[in-house]
Amino acid sequence: MASGHNNRIGVILLAMGGPDSTADVGEFLRNVFSDRAIIRLPGGPLLQKPLARLIARLRLKKVTARYEQIGGGSPLLKWTTAQKELLASRLESQPGEFRCYVGMRYFRPTIADAFAQAHNDACRRIVLLPLYPQYCRATTVSSFAEAARAAHGYDELRTIQIDDFHDDPAYIALMREYIDQNIRDSETLLFSAHSIPQSFVDDGDPYVDQVRRTAALTAGEREYFVSFQSRTGPVTWVGPDTVAEATRLLQEGRRLFVVPISFVCDHIETLHEIDIELPELMPEDLGRRIRRMPMFNDDPRLADLLAVQVTTALEGSGHHDG
Repeated sequence: MASGHNNRIGVILLAMGGPDSTADVGEFLRNVFSDRAIIRLPGGPLLQKPLARLIARLRLKKVTARYEQIGGGSPLLKWTTAQKELLASRLESQPGEFRCYVGMRYFRPTIADAFAQAHNDACRRIVLLPLYPQYCRATTVSSFAEAARAAHGYDELRTIQIDDFHDDPAYIALMREYIDQNIRDSETLLFSAHSIPQSFVDDGDPYVDQVRRTAALTAGEREYFVSFQSRTGPVTWVGPDTVAEATRLLQEGRRLFVVPISFVCDHIETLHEIDIELPELMPEDLGRRIRRMPMFNDDPRLADLLAVQVTTALEGSGHHDG
């Protein structure tokens, strides 16, 4: 590993974040609903935060109960930190001196925290590495926008963005391996991705197309279906809905192997929404015929492919400077 601050590179792993404990749920919800990049509440920017506080209060009890059922908080920081450390070890053999950080969009440590640490560590280049396989306005773009705000004032920092890795051969190979090692011959593949408002797609957001491409490449010759979860609020969401699609397939007599396709580690959408809520919402005890693929969490093979993404971005192949 080369030394010298002029060659020091910071890598910020970007994720949504989640409450560390049930006491943090209200703050987390306020942060989410305050982001007009993903939720445009009525009344314009002036009323966004007051309405966000109101919605957070109304949803607090229900959401807190969900986190209580999965251990009292989100494991997202634990798994993202594990990948940060694995990635740092992978990058030790690369030219340059690397420092890796975690930047959460809606909770701590924040993206601004990560930039401040990188600046204090005398990094000169920052690679923004979203842990969202597919590019989306609600995740990638929102995180990049927050990174741009966080970078303001650090004129010496040059940022490089990695947009997505939805069709990266190493990512697809890892997905396939997880499926092959866990699926049973009697089970049907159901990919489940976090939904987005249909208006995003109408405006040109590539997320849904990328989700479907990831699914097609991963499934290969297997029969598969794609659905979308986490649809809340009075807008038109991309479908089909995971609950509705799972119900239809189970009523056909199938057994389901659910693959969370837009996530790389466990959090409330896998541990509660798929593992707990989805089976409970199935009629006639059909939920007993649902199993879920385990997530990558602290698998070092995820860090391996992320390291390649970083080095490729630095070489300027297929990526652009921010």
